[in-house]
Amino acid sequence: MDAQENETMTRVGPGTPAGETLRRYWLPINFSDEVKTEEPKIVRRLAEDLLLFRDEFGRVGLTEPMCPHRGASLEYGWIEAGGIRCCYHGWVYDVSGRCIEQPGEPAGSNFKDKITLKAYSTREHGGIVWAYMGPGEPPPFPRYDFLVREDGERTLNGYFRECNFMNQLDNCLDPVHATILHGRDVNGVRQNPERAESPEFEVLADDLFASYVARRQGPEPGKEWHREVSYTPPILVIHDGGSPPGDSNAYFADVAWRMPVDDYNTLSFILKFYPFKEGKSTIRPARNSPKPPPLMRGTRVKFDMTTVNGQDAAAQIGQGRIADRTAEHLGFSDRGVIQVRKLWLSAIQAVMRGEDPPGILRDLQDNEMLHFDVVGSGRLVNKGELVEHLPRIMRYASENFAPQNHLPKSFLRARRNYGFFARARFGRSLSSSTSKLES
Repeated sequence: MDAQENETMTRVGPGTPAGETLRRYWLPINFSDEVKTEEPKIVRRLAEDLLLFRDEFGRVGLTEPMCPHRGASLEYGWIEAGGIRCCYHGWVYDVSGRCIEQPGEPAGSNFKDKITLKAYSTREHGGIVWAYMGPGEPPPFPRYDFLVREDGERTLNGYFRECNFMNQLDNCLDPVHATILHGRDVNGVRQNPERAESPEFEVLADDLFASYVARRQGPEPGKEWHREVSYTPPILVIHDGGSPPGDSNAYFADVAWRMPVDDYNTLSFILKFYPFKEGKSTIRPARNSPKPPPLMRGTRVKFDMTTVNGQDAAAQIGQGRIADRTAEHLGFSDRGVIQVRKLWLSAIQAVMRGEDPPGILRDLQDNEMLHFDVVGSGRLVNKGELVEHLPRIMRYASENFAPQNHLPKSFLRARRNYGFFARARFGRSLSSSTSKLES
């Protein structure tokens, strides 16, 4: 990759190719329960500092943060009178950015009608505040079933990481790193024992959807770990699509959005949706795994190498705040990484041509949902089971699960020509001889 491609792919501010492409989508801004009427706050998203507030009617506003009157910060304002009142001279703005009151101006003045804040459209789904930060009318909201279904429970989590969002997205279709980075013993404990074996895997992709399908040896003869992970632009990673409505298995969905704060920082939004099973919760207690003593590594910045989060942070932040992809040497095992970059660059190129990027569904109806048929989360299966399964996107009416499939043709062609897993054996399992970190 040359330097210009790297810049194009990673810079997210207004007017940049990637920034303008991101702004064509609905994006996660904040968790809903953190947006309170008594606490307006400044947030930074896509290299813009913005005011986030909730008015007394429960509506969420996302606007420029400075009052157009004299430049006071609206984060110190008061939630009242149908909007937020500037603490300095009392001008009031509603969630759409309209100035609706100016206490110091003459009665009957229409001056307020000439004043507006830049404001972005917002919605709340799945416990997350979403915003459309682009030009024109927003596209239909992508009604992913894990965001809009009501027959289950959701858990939400998030974290901040000091690197570009592409440092993280590069990681999503890279099953080999899961073995090397997360599958080894550290201080006597292995965080992901099901990933100790290097996988056989295949990569599939088209202009909307990229995935890997991986198999690892299971804990006993005749058993295998089956795992699929998918990416769709601009920033959504599907670790498990979960079960569709009506499926008695009630598998949970596990997804993440890598939302750029700016060019050098990323906020991850993690959502899990657990369908009810026979009317009961399917949330399982956290795995009671042994916790090793911390192993802090690093010279300038230290990370705990006994945890998955610490391991990922060390790898991704250690590449530099924006990875220098001109210096890479990518191999066959990196073909998932390559497909993520190709897919993202193709979305950018579509916007630069004046087209909608992939995933914008202008004809999506309010009674429709989107389901990712992605079998993730390391499912233990019998040998030979699920080998014919392909990750796919399914679109269906909420009241009638009658899916329309989205099948990546490129993967179907690869299977026909080469056979499943015929080309993808890597390394060996991490044995006990590698249980100690080398200096």
